[in-house]
Amino acid sequence: MTGILGEFQQIPLYNADMFCQLPDAVGQSFRDDGELILRDVFYGIFKRGMGISSVQQCLKFLYDKSGLQIICFAKDTGDIAGVARILLYLLLFPLLLPAQQPPEIYPPLIRHGFGKDLAVTSGVFSLIDTVGGTATKADAGKGAENIPGMDADIPVGRAFNTPYADFIHQMDLDPRPYIFWQRFGLQNRTGRALDFSLYCGYLDYADLYFISPGRPVRRVSGGNLRRPPAGSTYAQRRSAVLPLRLAPYESGQLFLKIRQRTDEYDFSGLSIYDPDTLNASFVQELMDGGYYPIIQALFQGFLLCQLLYVLFQWLMVRRREYLYYFFYMAAISLYFLSKEERPLGMELLFTRFPLLKIYLGKTLLILPYFLYFRFVRSFLEMQENYPVLNKWIRWSEYFLLGYMVFDFVFILLTLNRKLQTQVYTFVLLMVFLLAARFIVYMYRRRKTLVSFIISGSLFVATGNILGLIFSYLQFNLHLDMGVPDIFVFSQLGIVLEIFCFTAGLSYKAQASEKEKIKSQERLIEQLKANELLQTRMQSIRNKIAQDLHDDIGSTLSSISILSDLALKEKNSGQTLLTMSEIKDSSLLLMERMDDIVWSINPRNDSLENLLIRVKHFATTLFEAREIDYTIHIQDNIHQVRLPMDFRQHIYLVLKEAINNLVKYARATQADIRVSFDHRVLALSVKDNGCGFGDSRKSTGNGIPGMQRRAALMNAALDIRSGPGEGTEIILRVDIP
Repeated sequence: MTGILGEFQQIPLYNADMFCQLPDAVGQSFRDDGELILRDVFYGIFKRGMGISSVQQCLKFLYDKSGLQIICFAKDTGDIAGVARILLYLLLFPLLLPAQQPPEIYPPLIRHGFGKDLAVTSGVFSLIDTVGGTATKADAGKGAENIPGMDADIPVGRAFNTPYADFIHQMDLDPRPYIFWQRFGLQNRTGRALDFSLYCGYLDYADLYFISPGRPVRRVSGGNLRRPPAGSTYAQRRSAVLPLRLAPYESGQLFLKIRQRTDEYDFSGLSIYDPDTLNASFVQELMDGGYYPIIQALFQGFLLCQLLYVLFQWLMVRRREYLYYFFYMAAISLYFLSKEERPLGMELLFTRFPLLKIYLGKTLLILPYFLYFRFVRSFLEMQENYPVLNKWIRWSEYFLLGYMVFDFVFILLTLNRKLQTQVYTFVLLMVFLLAARFIVYMYRRRKTLVSFIISGSLFVATGNILGLIFSYLQFNLHLDMGVPDIFVFSQLGIVLEIFCFTAGLSYKAQASEKEKIKSQERLIEQLKANELLQTRMQSIRNKIAQDLHDDIGSTLSSISILSDLALKEKNSGQTLLTMSEIKDSSLLLMERMDDIVWSINPRNDSLENLLIRVKHFATTLFEAREIDYTIHIQDNIHQVRLPMDFRQHIYLVLKEAINNLVKYARATQADIRVSFDHRVLALSVKDNGCGFGDSRKSTGNGIPGMQRRAALMNAALDIRSGPGEGTEIILRVDIP
C-alpha cells in the first residue's frame, strides 16, 4: 500500500529522526480514507513507545510535509470535508498531546497471587474470526467430538496465529465485525481445588471455556451486557471478573471469546487473581479512590431525598410543575443508576437487564430535557406571562419527544452507538444554543424567580456540555484529561440546579405567602368598606324615613286638616281658597316624593344627570319669573362619581338656593356655575337681588337646612350677601 501508511510500515520508527527520513512525497497520495491512514500513523507512533517530545517533532514534520499537498488534494478532488477532518487532526493533536500519555503496552497475561500453585503451561495465543465464521466439528481436532459439553463455536482445531500486536490493533480500530479469541494453558499443581478470577476488561460479551481431558467443558459467561456470573461474590461483581474453579491437579486449555456490539470497551490484556489478591486489590482500589463510591452514594441519596421532597410538595399542593420536576429527577436518577450500578456491585435494575443500558442510554439523557422544559413552562406560568416564548418552548418539547422516539428505535435496530452519539451531540448542541437564547431572553426580564430557575438551567446545560466534551476526549481520542470521573460535571450541574430550584421554590412560597397576606389585607379593607357602605346605606335609609316622616307626614297632615275645614266651610270663596292650598300641598308632596325616588335611583349616579335635573328645575322657574340666567358647567364634570347620599344633599342644597332666589330675592339676573379641579367640586348660585344682612345668614329661609346637609358631606358652604348687593351661595365638596 502506498501513501503515508505504506511509508510508515516500511520504516522501523523508533525515534523522531527516523520518522523524518520519510520522503517528501508524504501527503501526496491521500485517499478518501485519509483520515483513517493518519489515525494509523498516530497509532503506530504511540504503540512504538516514542517519547512525547519525539512525537511532537513527528507531528510537526507531518504538518510541514503534508499541509500544502493536502490543499492541492482538496483542489484536485473537491473532498473538502475529508480534508477538513485531516486538518482538524493536525491542528488538535499537537494541542492535546501534552495531556496524553503514550499508551502502555500491556503483557498478554499477568498473574496476581498463587505463587507456584497455578502454572501457565503455554503462552497466550490469539485468533481473530469474523462474525459467523465458527469452527466446524472437523476443526475441533482429534478427539474433540468426544468432549462432553463441547461447543461448536470453540475453535479447538484452528491455528491461533494472529500476532498479539495485530490483535490489539484490530480491537482499537473496530472490533464489532469480529470475534476475538485467546487461548492459554493452566495447571493446578496442588492437591486442593483452586478458585481464581479472570479479568479481561470492560467488554460487551466475554465467554470463558475451560477444556480439561476427561471432564465436561465448563463455560462462564460475563460482560457488560450480561448479568454477573451466578455465584459471584461482591468483589467479583464489583471487579467484573469471570470466576472459575480448578480441581486438584487439573490442567487444560482456557479459551476466551470476546465480542463487541458497541464501541464502548476497554481491553488491556488478561489478569488472573486468586481470591485473596482480588479482595486486596478491591480494598486497595477503594482506598485509592475511596471518595468515588462515597460521592456516588451521597449523590444518589441526595437525588432520592430531592425526589421525596418534591413528591411531598406535589401531594400537598397538587400543582403540575412539581409532578414534572419529580419525573425529571427520576429520569436523572435512573440514568446515573445505569452508569454506577455495575461498578458499585449492586443488582437492582440495569445489572439484571443489562441491555437497558444500551437501549435507554440516550433516552434517559433526552427525557430530562423534555420534562425540565415542561416544568419551567408550568413553574413560571409562561402561557400567561410569556405567551410567545411559551410557544417556542412547546415546539422544542415536541421536537425532543420525536427525537427521543427516533433515537430509541434507531438504537434498538442498529446498536450503532457511534452514530447515535454523533447525532445526539448535534441535537444537544442545538438544545444548548436554544436554551442559551431562552436564558438570555429571560434574564433580561430581571425577575428574581425567573433568575433562580434560569440559573439552574444554565448549570445543568453547562455540566452536560462539559461532560460530553471530556467524555469524547477520554473515550474516543483516548486522552487522559486528569479527570477521574467525567460524570462529576453533570452531577455538579444537577446539584447546583437543585439548589437553585429549592431556592426558587422557597422564594415562590414566600412570595405566595406575601401575596396571600396582601389579599387578606385587601379583603379586610373590602369588608371594612362594605361595612362602611352598609352603615351609610342604613344612614340613607334612616334619612329617607326621616324625610318621609317630616315632609310627607306633615304635608299629609296639612291636607287632612285643610280637607276638614273645606268640608265645614259654608262660604264658597273660602272653600275654594282651602282647596287651592290642598292642591299646592299635594303638588309639593309629589315633588318631594319625586326627588326622593330620583336620588336613590342608581342610574342617576353621575354628576351629569344631577346637573341635568337641576338645570331643568332652574330654567322652568327662571323663565316663569322672566329672570335672565346663565348656566356654566365645566367640561370635565363627567369624571365625577358621587355617592348616593352626596347626590341627594347637593341636589337639595341647589334646589333650596334656586327656590330662595326665585321667591325672595326679587332678582332680574341669575348665574349658576359648576367646576371641578380633580379634587374639589365647586357649585355656586348667584343673583343680583335684594340680598340680606348677616343676621339672616343663619336663620334665613332654608339656610339652616343647607348648612346641615353641607356638614353631612364634610363640605364647605359659603353664603355671601348684603342688603341691595345680591346673594351668592358657594358649595365646595371634597370628592372621595
